[in-house]
Amino acid sequence: MRQLSGVRILGASLCLQCVLSRMINLYVPDGGMRRSILKSERVEDRQIKRRRSQSERRAETRARLLDASIRLLQEKGFSRFRIADAAALAGVSRGGQTHHFATKGELIEATIEALFEKEVESAHEDANLAAGGEEISSATKHFETFQQSDLYQVSLRLVISARSVEQFSEGIRAISAGSRQAIEQAWIDRFVKSGAKRKKAEESFGILASVLRGFAVQESIKDEDMEIGPVKELAMELVKSHLQE
Repeated sequence: MRQLSGVRILGASLCLQCVLSRMINLYVPDGGMRRSILKSERVEDRQIKRRRSQSERRAETRARLLDASIRLLQEKGFSRFRIADAAALAGVSRGGQTHHFATKGELIEATIEALFEKEVESAHEDANLAAGGEEISSATKHFETFQQSDLYQVSLRLVISARSVEQFSEGIRAISAGSRQAIEQAWIDRFVKSGAKRKKAEESFGILASVLRGFAVQESIKDEDMEIGPVKELAMELVKSHLQE
């Protein structure tokens, strides 16, 4: 009887150890369930990473190349710009760069287009936010801000430099003309929305843009004999008066 009782106690002890072992595997960090959970999380992480489409990856690579090109053009200018440097700065392989832009010309044109697209977006945003009665001053501020920006300086140098390179000229002229028309239209539409007739709006914006471009040239050549401030105020008043006729 005592032997039988001992066997029962031993059996119960083994069963208890089995239960405890299973509990340890379930709740101890090194247990099987923990390992299973971690494995499941890793699988889910890989699935999330794989959800990015090929088109999204291409768009990201293209954006990195354009951003790198803008930075290099600001630092080195057109003449010292190398497409290999842009790829290296963007962290893109030679094959990846060639897939998006096979030549320096293609990358330069895409960069100019990206610069002008940003300016078109900015023009629409500023025009929509212009307060009633402040359209002329808002348009003036928009142009002055752009003309003082790094984007303007880069695009201006590119447009001027590319004129001497035959294969760039046609594409750059088309990009510049299309963007300029879009910017002009944004402000003309804003003038019309304020109550001006379209013909007056077109004439007023043409005058304002021409005057501001002239001032930008004066400032770029450091013409100290001309006081731009008073002349600009007079031009703005004349444009405003013409717009309200």
